[in-house]
Amino acid sequence: MRQTKLFLFIFAAIGLVLAACSKDELKVKTSQVGVALTNPAGLTNPQITDIAVEFKEVNSGVESKFNLRSAAELSNLTLPEGSYNVNLEGTVTFGADNDRQTSKIRGYKQGIIISGGEVKLNIPLFLYNVASKFVFQEIFFTGTVTKEGKQYNGDKYFVIYNNSEDTLYADGLVISEAQFLTTTKRNYIPNIMGEAFTAGSIVMIPGTGKQYPILPGKGFTIANNAINHLEYNSNSFDLTSAEFELTLVGSINVDNPNVPDLINLNGNMTMHNRGFKTYVIARFPQNMTIDAYKAANYYEYKYLNSAGDTTKQNAYKIPNAWIMDAVNLSVETNYEWILTDPSLDMGWSYCGKVDSDKTRYGKAVRRKELLTNPDGRVVLKDNNNSTLDFDPEVTAKYLIKQ
Repeated sequence: MRQTKLFLFIFAAIGLVLAACSKDELKVKTSQVGVALTNPAGLTNPQITDIAVEFKEVNSGVESKFNLRSAAELSNLTLPEGSYNVNLEGTVTFGADNDRQTSKIRGYKQGIIISGGEVKLNIPLFLYNVASKFVFQEIFFTGTVTKEGKQYNGDKYFVIYNNSEDTLYADGLVISEAQFLTTTKRNYIPNIMGEAFTAGSIVMIPGTGKQYPILPGKGFTIANNAINHLEYNSNSFDLTSAEFELTLVGSINVDNPNVPDLINLNGNMTMHNRGFKTYVIARFPQNMTIDAYKAANYYEYKYLNSAGDTTKQNAYKIPNAWIMDAVNLSVETNYEWILTDPSLDMGWSYCGKVDSDKTRYGKAVRRKELLTNPDGRVVLKDNNNSTLDFDPEVTAKYLIKQ
């Protein structure tokens, strides 16, 4: 009997030790995080309040959110160890005592490693204007497939929307596709992302200045080829109603003489059919010619390639101050970074979950509706965050019409 009690005592003691070890092993390690903020240059006596900050752990997707009254409360936050992307939004009041102004403010930083018990990080802030003008309403970049299963690219399009209360003019609008890829992150030198967008193909809407009015709450379509694609692919649609069309490379360009062609400023825009690019809408300063733009915005850069050698290339840049709207696109399995300064877009949208996803055909990204005014005008959501602003993988607008 005594031996039995001794055995039970030892067994229980071992169980307590194992339980204690298990708890230690399962205990989540945390770090104390101190966040400092760098205010936008030129603000006098800035005071930041009503701060909402979100830390999203990259591997698990777990979000840690904090709602704070002032920047001082950011000095001591507790977070589980991991790799994080950080979004911050708040209100900033600035200016002289007799002329204080209030604006929304944001910050974004990615790839933050939190470990080691104590971490300090700095988040640069930028002002943003919640009022919108021209924005991308829909981007159909995936194309369709024929009944034979062959890829068909001629029916891609943009829908651009007047999200303001005023009549705007499409004349002179610039649309550009990024030079770089959201799926390949490199250290480009010099890094100009904070001041400009690196443009690959660039196109411009023609016009005399007030030739193409767009009413509030109305949009227009820019088609790859503004033709009835059903004549070539029964799985496609009719784009003869498009207001504009791109001028593609000669082998795939089918011109509709009744639809104005966009002007090619650099290259031919064909639209990346897996969505590894970024698109922007911009407007050049008044009276700036194409030649003057190119002379002032030529960009030479270099980077280390996979072989360890230096690659030198060139492109054109579009200053961030000229950009009205930006949309980053990617896929989850390949995404590495956004190709814009966070003040333009701090998120990304997608069609397809993996590279070359066969389910992506016929799908688009479409901006969400924010509200409908009493006069019936729809206001689209525009938080400069494509992850929040867009519905991914929706059926293309023109396919719905069929």
